[in-house]
Amino acid sequence: MKLRFFTFIFSLFTFLVTFAQSDDFGMDFTVGAEKKIRPGMSFGIEGEARTQDNTRKIERWTVGGEFEMRLFRTSNKAFELKGSAGWKYMWLNNLAENIAKYDDDDDYKGYNARDRYWRNRHRTSISLNADYELSKRWSFSLKETFQYTHFCKASTDVNKYRYEYDADGNRVLGLDESEVKDFKSKDRTVLRSRLTVKYNIRHCPVNPYASVDYGCGLNYTTNKWKYTAGADINLTKSKQHKMDVFYRYQTEDDDDEPNGHLIGVGYKLKF
Repeated sequence: MKLRFFTFIFSLFTFLVTFAQSDDFGMDFTVGAEKKIRPGMSFGIEGEARTQDNTRKIERWTVGGEFEMRLFRTSNKAFELKGSAGWKYMWLNNLAENIAKYDDDDDYKGYNARDRYWRNRHRTSISLNADYELSKRWSFSLKETFQYTHFCKASTDVNKYRYEYDADGNRVLGLDESEVKDFKSKDRTVLRSRLTVKYNIRHCPVNPYASVDYGCGLNYTTNKWKYTAGADINLTKSKQHKMDVFYRYQTEDDDDEPNGHLIGVGYKLKF
């Protein structure tokens, strides 16, 4: 069984890397702490930093918190249902971009050079999570999340470059005009479904897992997919200090997040 699981993880990793070699690559770093309020109830806080453009530039800074409570558990503790509510604030860095422009005959006439800009947002999430332990080694989890995100106002400079003819009749590219582009605030809601399978290795602090996450837009049209393979690592026997290491490939058909590969490293303190 162990060999089959590790073969599955390796095959998933190889497939995803081969599937999207031309996409972006970034790193994700998180630090969090979780406080147990009473049995079955906890509150946690987390900070995150993520890079983009092949790790050359920052993509986001995030801070947030989440309250979680157990709603139901069977007598043998094999199945439990938990509810959670969380909020986070994000500072997002949108990279500079050149947007090609064409005339009515589909002939290239120049481009718009949009400067880099920061656009902040805050997100509220309500989740229901079902956990099932098939055995001492295998466990499964299904998490359904309603996600509301508010995009704040932002603005950036746009320089429009167009082809023109000079006095000698040569076609040259020059600055036509400059303007400030304003982004109005907007709200988006998404329903996310995440299925996770985890394997507990006997007498080993490393617990590998794999998950598939699908997000569907509710007040707009979008499809978001996240494929993850990673491992939870207990740094101490008491499981008070934990580390999470993962690889993820994500893709979506809107401009919410860049498509591509992500390597993540996280640390959490439980007390």
